Amino acid sequence: MKQLSLNSPSLKLKLDGNELKQPVVLTSLAEGVTTIDAGFNDLSSIPPSLNEFPNLRIVRLNHNQLDDLPKVLGDLPELREINASSNPLKRFPQVLLRLPDLERLHLDQTNLLEIPNEFSPTKLTCLSLATNTLTTIPDALFARGNSLRCLRLNHNQLKSLPATIGNLSALEELDLSYNQLESLPDEICQLKRLRTLHLQGNKLLTLPHNFGRLASLRRLTVYENQLTTLPESIGSLTALEEFDASHNSLGALPSEIGGWKSLHRLVLSENQLLSLPPSFCRLPVLTHCFLSRNFLTDLPVDTSAPEVLPALRVLDFSHNAFPDGWAPPSAYRHVENVANAFKS
Repeated sequence: MKQLSLNSPSLKLKLDGNELKQPVVLTSLAEGVTTIDAGFNDLSSIPPSLNEFPNLRIVRLNHNQLDDLPKVLGDLPELREINASSNPLKRFPQVLLRLPDLERLHLDQTNLLEIPNEFSPTKLTCLSLATNTLTTIPDALFARGNSLRCLRLNHNQLKSLPATIGNLSALEELDLSYNQLESLPDEICQLKRLRTLHLQGNKLLTLPHNFGRLASLRRLTVYENQLTTLPESIGSLTALEEFDASHNSLGALPSEIGGWKSLHRLVLSENQLLSLPPSFCRLPVLTHCFLSRNFLTDLPVDTSAPEVLPALRVLDFSHNAFPDGWAPPSAYRHVENVANAFKS
């Protein structure tokens, strides 16, 4: 068993990547240490002497062989962040129920099957539970807390979300990609501060009617779903900068997309689009647009617009249904990089 003696204050104790198989015994009080990084080792347990660090705020134990988190973590009054990702946990660590002041928690790829109803933290700002086998999220998890700014639930097996997700009024980033979601609760539209929303790799058939209420949304990814339409309210996302809805079954776009005044990247490849609305021409800062593998027979021109897509620099409309001899309208001649193929 390795011995470590600390005789001088240090802000960060780095033990990561040392192939440790046994716990390090801390033989000296180290009140100055606020971070212990013991990730990327082969640890299967943590010594009780961890409580010799009363000012410890951050503990990183990721990529080890822990099947549980030590109870001693509950004795650290200043603890604010735990990273235990990539450990073979047998169950949700019960010690986490004793840490009401925890602010950041990472439990990615830890074999989690469920979250207990008793886990309802109020001070968490970041919660990451990606790459597990969660099928449900308990209502209580979000019932009391509104401090979360980042929530990652991607690569699980979620089939639904609790309506209480609408309580997360501070949420800025939400990753729900690669689950089994067929719909979203209407309450998700209450997340007025949400800037990034990842929904790709699900089974979504529609988006909520009031989706446009997500007024702060900057990035939206919904590719690899089963969407056939988009709600008209989506045009109210005036802050939207990137939108990827490729690999769906969209047959048309609502005319309201002309409201995307901040959009600079639009990806609609691999859909069933027959045409684009004239309002498409009025996207003032769109620079990159990808329309390949649809059923378009022409590109729209809006005679009421002073200039069609004035910022457009990259346009891919390859593999559509343009007739023989078709050429893009003259309004698109300013585009620098055009990709086209007439064979579908």
